[in-house]
Amino acid sequence: MIQFAMRRAPPLVELPPVRIAVPLGHSPLGLALSIAGEQVLLLPDRALFWNGILAIADVHLGKGDHFRAAGLPLPPGELDDDLARLTALVAVTGAHTVRVLGDLVHGVVKAATEARVAEWRTSLPAALELVPGNHDRHQPVLPASWDVEVLAALVREGPFAFSHAPAAVPGALVWAGHVHPTATLSGRADRLRLPAFVLAPGLGLLPAFSRFTGGPTIRAAPGFQRYLCVEGEVVALDDAGSADPRRAER
Repeated sequence: MIQFAMRRAPPLVELPPVRIAVPLGHSPLGLALSIAGEQVLLLPDRALFWNGILAIADVHLGKGDHFRAAGLPLPPGELDDDLARLTALVAVTGAHTVRVLGDLVHGVVKAATEARVAEWRTSLPAALELVPGNHDRHQPVLPASWDVEVLAALVREGPFAFSHAPAAVPGALVWAGHVHPTATLSGRADRLRLPAFVLAPGLGLLPAFSRFTGGPTIRAAPGFQRYLCVEGEVVALDDAGSADPRRAER
């Protein structure tokens, strides 16, 4: 078992267990929930859709480059896969804005990655925003050809706030990344770990958008809700909510 802390963020506000999200049913795109009086969609390709905004976290563009440069024989293709998935999400949702909740890049961007993303950006019919994360500091100035608007470290909008690391904002539910949450389905003979959305009092964690990431398993605890991304669907794992993103185990 491991414990992980919220980095560079205030502690969570302690609230009594409540149902944070009320299910509205499945749509052709994903699972519709009512949160803070707003309808949001949890999408199986690890994204959140609300009010024309497609929110994702932890894209880690160029991560494969850094691993291959370190001598790991990874096959190419993860960058194109992530870009194609994001293009498809914008197309099906009609999002006017893609908001990345930190770690758009993994490190200093290589020339080939810069060029490929620049080419992709010309065909994306949406604004691209970044709430900066800890990995983004490695590339403090993003290529101008990517046309990314860098926002503040914490953005408040309606009943929600958007951050990279989990944070506490009075009167708002904070959507965040950084943790790369997963949850485990167990059968008689198998255990399957899957990317997950996690809702807690005052906090919503997004799964890492990149498939080339790991993350801790969020275990059950009273008052929290987990939603798994599995086989093209988002599935509620906890009937009344029972996952604590402040506690994790591998």
